Amino acid sequence: MPNDSASNTSRKAITSLVLDLARPYRASLMIVLAAMAVETVAGLAGPWPLKIVIDNVLYHRTMPRLASLGHWLTASGFSKMHILYGCCAATLIIALSTGLLTHYFTLSMGEIAHRFVHALRCRVFAHVQRLSLRFHDSQRTGDLTSRIVPDVQAIQDVLANGVIIFVSNSCLLVGMLATMLWLNWQFALLALSVAPILFLAIYRSTHRVRSAARAAKVSDGLLASLTQETLASIRIVQGLSQEHRQDERFQKQGTSSLEAHLRGVRYQARITPLIDLLAGVGLALVMWYGATRVMAGVLTTGDLVVFFAYVTNLYSPMRALSRLSYSYSKATAAAERIAELMSVHKEVHDRPGARSCGRLEGRIEFRDVSFGYDPKQPVLTGVNLRIAPGERIAIVGATGAGKSTLISLIPRLFDPTAGTVLIDGEDIRAFSLDSLRDNTSVLLQDTLLFHGTVRDNIAFGRSSASQEEIVAAARVAFADEFIENLPAGYDTLVGERGATLSGGQKQRLAIARAILRDAPIFLMDEPTTGLDAASERLVMRALERASAGRTTVFVTHRLVTHFADRIVVCEHGCVVEDGTHDQLMARGGRYCELVKLHNFAADVGVRMGH
Repeated sequence: MPNDSASNTSRKAITSLVLDLARPYRASLMIVLAAMAVETVAGLAGPWPLKIVIDNVLYHRTMPRLASLGHWLTASGFSKMHILYGCCAATLIIALSTGLLTHYFTLSMGEIAHRFVHALRCRVFAHVQRLSLRFHDSQRTGDLTSRIVPDVQAIQDVLANGVIIFVSNSCLLVGMLATMLWLNWQFALLALSVAPILFLAIYRSTHRVRSAARAAKVSDGLLASLTQETLASIRIVQGLSQEHRQDERFQKQGTSSLEAHLRGVRYQARITPLIDLLAGVGLALVMWYGATRVMAGVLTTGDLVVFFAYVTNLYSPMRALSRLSYSYSKATAAAERIAELMSVHKEVHDRPGARSCGRLEGRIEFRDVSFGYDPKQPVLTGVNLRIAPGERIAIVGATGAGKSTLISLIPRLFDPTAGTVLIDGEDIRAFSLDSLRDNTSVLLQDTLLFHGTVRDNIAFGRSSASQEEIVAAARVAFADEFIENLPAGYDTLVGERGATLSGGQKQRLAIARAILRDAPIFLMDEPTTGLDAASERLVMRALERASAGRTTVFVTHRLVTHFADRIVVCEHGCVVEDGTHDQLMARGGRYCELVKLHNFAADVGVRMGH
């Protein structure tokens, strides 16, 4: 759980966000609240026609609190049947008015709630997308998904229904109390004598329900994370026959979630019989006191009927509000989780005065650059490197040498903890993030394709591309040959993460995507990992085409460097060698050792293959 300081920051973040998103609906909300107030007045007027019938038609008694109305009815010459018909008509008008008003504010509040929550979900999604990779590396995707979808949905449920229940029942409760005090304050206080016990019970129950709802939300997030991780890795799970193990993990986490939800249900269930019992006590007191007052002539029979109607309905809003406590607690817990997420600041952001850089030439320089995910464990230390426009650089080194981190600094996926990265002689932090990243294309070892058509995946980095441009990019990437053999060609649906394609096909689609983007800087991180020899050769030919005329930085540990103009060797976060293949081999240094190890491993692999 977050500490108090973090909680306060989260509350401020969600409060500011809610006020900002609610601004367009202020006028509509005021009208809805006014409609609720009018509907409350109409609801309070419901028993009064019956009171008039009893007092003026059946018994012809005076009405102390409505003496002027009684005198007017008497002086107007209306017969008892006229008064009866008028009260019947008033009852129908009140019923029609409350029905129409309820329909209006239910429809309006539902629309406002859905639009508000849609805007909230979009804002949260946009915020999460722009948080640093350091944040995403430390989070579970399923939990983030849970915050964006089910947690936001919990808020929508309360806004669409809970606000109506809370406002209308609160107004009705206050209105009935005020009317009862106006009619006979002693009678009202007697009817309300059990209310303090009731409110105390509701308060304690709500506090417990909120704690249970908060625990349930956390547990649901962990359950969603486990589900996402299992389904995303289903090939490994099935390949290693670990379905039963995942079943046990899911059942264990699901049981924890179930218990948290059941605690909330139990706390919620306990309050209902208590409300019914206290309501019965209050009604019995009103029955006794009211009957004795009517027999003593202090109250009219109509007054007693109004009191009975109010007292009978007095506990109905309390029941509704107590039932709302569970939904409200779930929404509060969800809002806390969303607020916690929204209070996370982007580590990489535009500096004040950042400008668009236009199309860059691609001259890159690392000047005394250091970086560490953990300040105590630097990944890069004092890196100095220059790359000319259009030059192709291969970065090699052992696993953990800092190769991938180095190229991640170019599009500002991270910012260096010390030193400066420059492009075309300027600090890249002087450029806006969007314009800087528009100048880069990225190709990763884990090729990411989205559920959609082949055409959509190629055009992902440039959605405005024409069909001719898409086909031309695929042709350069040697992807057109297999695309044309697909069932629907470029309109063939690609499964999530490209599961329906081979590794080489996925990589060539990603290369086509990079070519279509037409950025002057091309960054590749182990793009041939996991490919067989034939696919690797085809992918390398496509990469040679794609990198022509672009500043290219190619990270690899497999030493596939024949098309590189220069080779940079990284060791323990430092650049230890820099030169061409022949120059580095002649030096007999670290690169030479890596080549010998690579050749030895390849030779062993060939012998084992035979």
